[in-house]
Amino acid sequence: MEKIDISTILASAIHESKNQVGTLLYQLQGLKDSTGKNDLSLKRIVLIEESLKKLNDEWVEYLYLYRLASDGYDLHVDTFLLDEFLDDQVFALQPSANAKSLELEYNCDEHLTGIFDERLMTAVVSTAVYNALRFAKSKIHINAKMENNFLIISIEDDGEGFKQIDTEDQFDEFPEGNTGLGLYFAELSATAHVISDIRGFIKKESSNVLGGASLTVYLPQPIDLIS
Repeated sequence: MEKIDISTILASAIHESKNQVGTLLYQLQGLKDSTGKNDLSLKRIVLIEESLKKLNDEWVEYLYLYRLASDGYDLHVDTFLLDEFLDDQVFALQPSANAKSLELEYNCDEHLTGIFDERLMTAVVSTAVYNALRFAKSKIHINAKMENNFLIISIEDDGEGFKQIDTEDQFDEFPEGNTGLGLYFAELSATAHVISDIRGFIKKESSNVLGGASLTVYLPQPIDLIS
């Protein structure tokens, strides 16, 4: 009997589930449009909608994770203006932040550009923000800068931060209740970016500004882009 490739079956199942979530979101949008702004059920509908959006983004992340882990994903890098890229991320995630009464904003030099895979970084940022939404007390900040030939994108919150283990410099996963797959995906996405044998990487730290968790992605950049 031929061996079954269970990973491919799971990837196919995830893809089908993602399509079903998309159908539910479409139907929920119709329900929301027909519900009056003063209707008490509208807030519940919005919360359900945001939960489904998060689930949909997680399915996308899992599919990328499968392809990255199996070398089935071809990196598509291009040059992007960070101000536009982060503005798009905040625009897409703002409804989720609003549903939890959280401030979501970004900060970077308006002329800052970087080379990266837009689809992967969009998934990484959204995953980090969704995690931050669960634990932030009032605000989440996304920052981007160029330093030492790396484009650095950080997602910070004012929650309780990463779970501390043995030493002050060592941190584990997002706070309890998370599988850690988001961090694994972020790490694979970062290391997939390679310039002159220099790979990207991530750091899990405490936010110096907000006091909560900070997930920072380091992406190597060509020297001629920086100079």
